Order: sequence, then C-alpha cells, then structure tokens
Amino acid sequence: MIIAARLIERVGELKGEELNGANKVLELFLDALQGEINIALNVSGRRDFEAAGEKVKAVTEKARQFQYDEAIRLISEAISSVTTSGQWAMQVLKDNGFL
Repeated sequence: MIIAARLIERVGELKGEELNGANKVLELFLDALQGEINIALNVSGRRDFEAAGEKVKAVTEKARQFQYDEAIRLISEAISSVTTSGQWAMQVLKDNGFL
C-alpha cells in the first residue's frame, strides 16, 4: 500500500496521454493489491483487512476519476487499518516465542 501511495502521487503529476496510460497501470496495480488484501483477509480473518480492502476499492474509483488527493487520503487510511493487524501479528509471534 505504501507503493500504491507513491504511485498515486507520481501519476497525479503527469499530464495528457502520459496521465491516461499511467492511470490505467495504476488501476491494474490497485486491482492486484485488492487481490492480495483479500488473501490476507481470508487467511487471517482480521476485519482490519476488510476495512483496508474497502478503502482500496474507493481509491481505485478515485483514480478512475483522476481525484488523486482523495485517493492518497484513502490509501493512507488503508495503511492505518493494516498497521493494526501488523501489531496483532507481532504480538502473536512474541507470545509464541518466535521473536
């Protein structure tokens, strides 16, 4: 998701045909990211990933509409959602003596 945030920033700086082409690639990347989030949700069952997935869907829609400032805000919220799951996973590893 951090890579997505950086891509959104860069795509938003482009103009004309470069923007159109880059936006299509960004949409493909966001679709792939959505797939990875769905895998994480299915494996972990954590609702944090569900929230992140919903945000990434909204990011994709904002990108289609060339609303990059809003897309960056939403991807930041998605990052915050999964950070909570990362903290939970770290604690599970510690509790089981893996860290």
